[in-house]
Amino acid sequence: MHQSTYGRTLDLPALSAAERLFIWGFRAKARSGSAVPTAADIQQVYDHFRVGDAVPSLESIIEIFACTAHTAIEVHCPTCPKMSESEHGILRAIAAAQKERDDVAREQFECWLPPVGADWALAPVRGLATIFRMAGLILPDRHVRSFDHDRILAMKSWLVGSPTLH
Repeated sequence: MHQSTYGRTLDLPALSAAERLFIWGFRAKARSGSAVPTAADIQQVYDHFRVGDAVPSLESIIEIFACTAHTAIEVHCPTCPKMSESEHGILRAIAAAQKERDDVAREQFECWLPPVGADWALAPVRGLATIFRMAGLILPDRHVRSFDHDRILAMKSWLVGSPTLH
């Protein structure tokens, strides 16, 4: 198990440049029905950061969510300084894919997508993650374990018939 790099939820200003760029693009593409930013604006910003080739992967990820999600994701507007839990989860998945930990990315996507949708999402996620990595935009591993998850792990580690309770 890997360690968390922070103990609380971070908002957009506290994220790395790579994380902010991804989240801005994800939010903007997810809300593509609005007037600003336009598809051309998104492409221009991503081109500026040498990740313009990642835009089709971003579009594919959003399309997979739109077509297969069993649970809604919370996506804020592109200028909102707050981050939703869903957005943090998507960042965790992209960061895991950058480190070639597809099992972690797939598990994260299964929070919202059926298994087949999570499988479909892996190819564009890998593509986007690779393009960001090649441009030097590394997403840090910010895996956050919940309190309940920690308790479950602790309970599983107790020996059956243990004479003490902790």
